[in-house]
Amino acid sequence: MLTVTGPGGQLCDGISRREVLRVGGLSLGGLTLPLWNLAESARLRGAEREAGAPGGGTGGAGATGRGGGTGEGRLPGFATAENVIFVYLQGAPSHIDLWDPKPEAPAEIRGEFRAIETAVPGVRVGEVLPRLAEQAGHYTLVRSVGCKPPGLPNHGSAIYMLMTGHDPGNFSPTGLAVPPSREDLPGVGAVISRFRPARAGGVSNVAVCGPTKEAAVVGLGQGAGLLGATHDPLTNYEDPTRPINLETFSLAGGMTVERLQRRVELEQRLADQASGGARGRAWSDQRRLALSLLQQSATIEAFRLERESVAVRARYGSTRFGQSCLLARRLVEAGTRFVQVTWPARSDDEPAAGPDGSWDTHRNNFPMLRDHRCPVFDAGLAALVADLHERGLLARTLVVAVGEFGRSPKIGAATTNNVGPGGRDHWPDCYTALVAGGGVQGGRVYGESDRFGAYPKSIPVHPYDLLSTLFHAVGVDPGTEYHDTLNRPRRLVDHGGPLLGLF
Repeated sequence: MLTVTGPGGQLCDGISRREVLRVGGLSLGGLTLPLWNLAESARLRGAEREAGAPGGGTGGAGATGRGGGTGEGRLPGFATAENVIFVYLQGAPSHIDLWDPKPEAPAEIRGEFRAIETAVPGVRVGEVLPRLAEQAGHYTLVRSVGCKPPGLPNHGSAIYMLMTGHDPGNFSPTGLAVPPSREDLPGVGAVISRFRPARAGGVSNVAVCGPTKEAAVVGLGQGAGLLGATHDPLTNYEDPTRPINLETFSLAGGMTVERLQRRVELEQRLADQASGGARGRAWSDQRRLALSLLQQSATIEAFRLERESVAVRARYGSTRFGQSCLLARRLVEAGTRFVQVTWPARSDDEPAAGPDGSWDTHRNNFPMLRDHRCPVFDAGLAALVADLHERGLLARTLVVAVGEFGRSPKIGAATTNNVGPGGRDHWPDCYTALVAGGGVQGGRVYGESDRFGAYPKSIPVHPYDLLSTLFHAVGVDPGTEYHDTLNRPRRLVDHGGPLLGLF
């Protein structure tokens, strides 16, 4: 409780009641919601560090690791990455046509594209990826990824598995998605935000280009779920080929940084006088952290793509996906720990012409890939890998590019879904992921599919192994357990472990 003892309406430390009213109590004071949420995230991480919770962040009764990641027994590849760029190819491209060609297979399997040599002797990709072929020395192709999603092999359950590292327990028997909720298990970016937060002044979890979308459900597997809103991604899905609106990072109502600074200082003095003081100090601390985000504007500046040269922007391609890859590079330069670049089309959209169309090629697979999807993808991802390497960032930035599954080996053959002429159906049994940087050795192929690209032939890899590898590389033991809102123990990944052979 505040006491007023001085004359003329003065508080005991000389602050006038008019000044208190001008502050407006403990109001937001001109802070927009994204800045407020970022400040709250930083405040909670700091509080948990002081309390001794591992990794910072929120979420239940702390966490415990289960071996293999730290100390003298550190495994290869642990904490070799400072940042992660997760390129999610929503809708699921054909692995056979992109990066696991089968030139010796029958025509109804190998398709229309020829295999081309890459910069690495003996490693070939589809002719639709000429720029990525030149960068093959910097990445590894994991060609033996596969799983069995619960229910039918539809997008929803496969997306949830890829994003959270767990089987969905609340999906329909057909594998269709349900709206996200706070009872969901956290997405990969939220886990990193919780257990490996960004350094002071940086942002832990950012999502750009587009949200995950399946049918009418938006944000599937992408949020923090039961870890709470603190670890949800900072999202910006505007088209980065145009100037990005940065009002969400600005002060409202004509507020200036200097005025906000004075308000924060005044609130701190009021909080120090309050009875108990803890709640008021926490609020004031949150305001100071938001102020620091304004003053340390590297993250905000990262969104100003117009700062890049015309040549650099052209290298990535004048598309939503290409410029989002450039934005991801700028964000990791600014200290962002995890950036997700999601292909902008809905996972189950009908394939259509244009740079932002879907990978869900149930029909017209070859013209869609040759003329629309692959030129955009090839330019954007190849530029990202090359640019990171040239700037000395690739060694500490893990890049993972993958869809939720692959495409059926046999063209025009329906397995569970309607497939039209020249189309490939869903195929979760075997597909490919590209992994680069962050301690991963480049210029290799890890695992092998069979002669038709239908099933893993050697070193089968579950999507959960991919996520375990990602956590391992960024310095989070995938065996870590935490407690949910009902105090039940949860693993970061349902099963599997890191692919140590990649490092």
